Amino acid sequence: MKNIEIFCKEKGLIYKKYEPLSEYTTLKIGGQADLIAFSEEDSIVDLIEVIKNEGLAYYVIGGGSNLLISDSGFRGVIINTKRMNRIDIEEFKIRASAGVKLQRLAAFVLKRNLSGMEGLVGIPGTVGGAVKGNAGSFGYEIKDSLEEVEVITDQLEIKVLKKQNMNFKYRSSGLPESWIIKSARFSLKSGEPFKKMKEFLKKKIETQPLTDRSAGCVFKNPEGHSAGALIDKAGLKGMRIGDIVVSPVHANYFINTGRGKASDFLRLMDIVREKVFKLFSIELEPEIKILGGQL
Repeated sequence: MKNIEIFCKEKGLIYKKYEPLSEYTTLKIGGQADLIAFSEEDSIVDLIEVIKNEGLAYYVIGGGSNLLISDSGFRGVIINTKRMNRIDIEEFKIRASAGVKLQRLAAFVLKRNLSGMEGLVGIPGTVGGAVKGNAGSFGYEIKDSLEEVEVITDQLEIKVLKKQNMNFKYRSSGLPESWIIKSARFSLKSGEPFKKMKEFLKKKIETQPLTDRSAGCVFKNPEGHSAGALIDKAGLKGMRIGDIVVSPVHANYFINTGRGKASDFLRLMDIVREKVFKLFSIELEPEIKILGGQL
C-alpha cells in the first residue's frame, strides 16, 4: 500500500485510507476500502500498474449508482473517476471522459441543441458506467449515439474500439468485466432536444423515486416483461427488510430509508426473486453490480 501512496503523492492525486464507501454510492451503503484514489485521466494506467505490482485487488467506480457494496467493504483499492471529467466537442462529435456525470453531458448537449441523447436524461451515474452497462430509457440506449470507446485492457493496453466491433446488448456493452472505459466519443446531430428531454424527465419524476436513496433498477427486464410490473403484481411493493424497502413508487427500485445494510438488500432481492419465480416462472436477473466480500 505504501508504494500506491507514494505514487499518488508524486502525481498529485487525492487518496484516502480506510474510507467508508457509503459516501460514494447512491444507495449510501458500503463498508471501508483499504484505500480510495481519485485518478486523473493521464495517470490511471500507471496507477493500476502500481496496484497490480502490489498484488492488490482494485475496482473502478464513477457515480456509484447501480452498485451495492458489502457492509464489510472492499479489501483493496477503489479507483474513483470523478476527476476524469473532461468534455471536448468538434462540430457534432463529442468526446467525454469516463468520469463525466451523465446528466452533465445531457445538459451539455441540450445547451448546444444537439439531438441523440434525449433518453438519457434523469439517469444517474457517469459516462463510463453508462457505456459499460449500455444504459438507456424510453427506447434510447447510449450505444445509439456512440461512435467509439477508449478502453484499458487487462494487459494495461489502451485500445480504441469502434461501436460496430463491439457486442452491445440490453444493459451490456459486451466488454470484459475487467476492462476499464477511459473515454467515449459520440456522434450527434443538430436538433431541438428540449421538448423530449422535458417530457422524459417529467415521466421519470412521476414514475420513479428519483429523490430517494437507491441504486436504480435492481433487476433487468426479462424479455417481453417489466421487472417492476412483475414485482408489483406479486404484491411486493412496500416490503421491508430492515431499512431497505421495495419502493411504493416503482417496484424495481429498493430504497434505503435509513441505515440500510447490504445484507438486508440482498435478502430482499432473494425474497423478491423467489416470489416472482413462484408466481410467474420467470427468473429475475440482477442489473446492479455487487462488490465486496461477506455480503
